[in-house]
Amino acid sequence: MHPIGLQVGTFVPVRPCRVLPNRGIVAGSGHIRPDNKNAMKPSLNFSAELVPVAYAAALLDLVEALGLPRAQLFAEARVRPEVLGNPQGRLSFIDFTQLTSSALRLCDEPALGLLLGQRLNVSTHGILGYAVLSSANLGKAIQFALKYYRVLGLTFELELVEQGERIELRASETMPLGPLSRFAAEGLLTSFYTIARFLVGERLQALEVGFSHAAPHYAERYERLFGVPVAFEQPYHRISMPISYLERPMALANPATVQMCEQQCEALLASLDVQDGLLTRVRRLLLARPGDFPDLASAAEALHTSGRSLRRHLSNMGTSYQQVLDEVRKSLALQYLTTTHLPLYEIAYLLGFSDPSNFRRAFKKWTGKLPSDYRVEE
Repeated sequence: MHPIGLQVGTFVPVRPCRVLPNRGIVAGSGHIRPDNKNAMKPSLNFSAELVPVAYAAALLDLVEALGLPRAQLFAEARVRPEVLGNPQGRLSFIDFTQLTSSALRLCDEPALGLLLGQRLNVSTHGILGYAVLSSANLGKAIQFALKYYRVLGLTFELELVEQGERIELRASETMPLGPLSRFAAEGLLTSFYTIARFLVGERLQALEVGFSHAAPHYAERYERLFGVPVAFEQPYHRISMPISYLERPMALANPATVQMCEQQCEALLASLDVQDGLLTRVRRLLLARPGDFPDLASAAEALHTSGRSLRRHLSNMGTSYQQVLDEVRKSLALQYLTTTHLPLYEIAYLLGFSDPSNFRRAFKKWTGKLPSDYRVEE
């Protein structure tokens, strides 16, 4: 439940462990199967405002508590403070990435993700957190979260797997996050742990925690936080607990509230660009690396497929890697021109153009206008 889809979960009957074809989810003695009816149609809004403003606000509060003025963070990240006033309560993935990257550079705190995750409590997650708080028990709360976690703009695929007398939440990146990978995973599992502990009203017992990244030099802080030894270099990020916890009743259970929240989450899913297709993964990969766009072969490798397969899939969708790259560049260009004061030569560099004149020609081809004229008009 992070700044890291199911119908009311159904458990698969007992059977030998195997990999299911549906999104690679592993079934042990049982797992909650995703409901594909919530899959979204492709959208061309690459700078869509997906990330809840509450996550950025929590980050800003944290860095301020660590001695870094928020104005300095905004300036370093080249993000306008006005993004926090978005009436939709969202900011773009690009803006949030710039803020977190700058915070990691400026703060003398390597475990920033662990600290932020502890601040991402139930209320931080908005309508989804409200539904979790109103669920009948912890199991129903987790099921609801897994159905609608995409409203949080996460870059993780989540799955819940039953293993005998234990239940395990697994998280895998849906796109390479590079330097932010460890930070995002720390925030995700720490937030889940913080919320679960709050909901059951006590420290979780017999907990098991694992991360896919290597142990950092501050690994002992993981153990202090979770209260158990933490495993590293795992196949995925995971947190496991006795299955008996799922039956723990919630003190504020309210079926009517859950139903109201579900309706709002459905509306959010319908309005956000948060679908799981390959095309979206390509776009997200490019958005995560502005100015350092990979070529097709490198993108295919990052997405765990072959260049030929990626080219074929994109062709079947009526597009190409170059077209997707140009669309992402155009979207980023429009955002930089309207939300920043960056000079044109720097925008050109951020978009991967070695020569500003090439950027001007490309922008005129995209929009029919020169970038300087577009900025004046906007």
